[in-house]
Amino acid sequence: MPEGRGSRIGSDNPELGGFATRNPAKKPDRLRAAADLLDQAAAADDKAAGRYAEARVDSTPFGISPQARELAARWTSALAAREADARVLGDATSDLAGRLRMTAGSPRSTGFRGRIAVAP
Repeated sequence: MPEGRGSRIGSDNPELGGFATRNPAKKPDRLRAAADLLDQAAAADDKAAGRYAEARVDSTPFGISPQARELAARWTSALAAREADARVLGDATSDLAGRLRMTAGSPRSTGFRGRIAVAP
């Protein structure tokens, strides 16, 4: 066969896909372990969001001047934004952990593929 044609599976060139034969498939235990780590990260994100919320509630203006009130308002706004960011990140991390768990339980490495039930 001319060069550049034929099966890429046995190729030694990683650009042609030969690396796929040398890397073993992901093991379900590794995916579950990764999902556990993602759950820990999601819990840390939730904890951070809680701390931002506490700081926002506990923040009070430290002066009566207009500049002090403006600074306090900006600080409260920044804390609220960080709280929202931490909650969104925690939710996305938790969703990813769930997808990893689904993939670990699936016989295929591409993820969950359900079947459609057909009534007789």
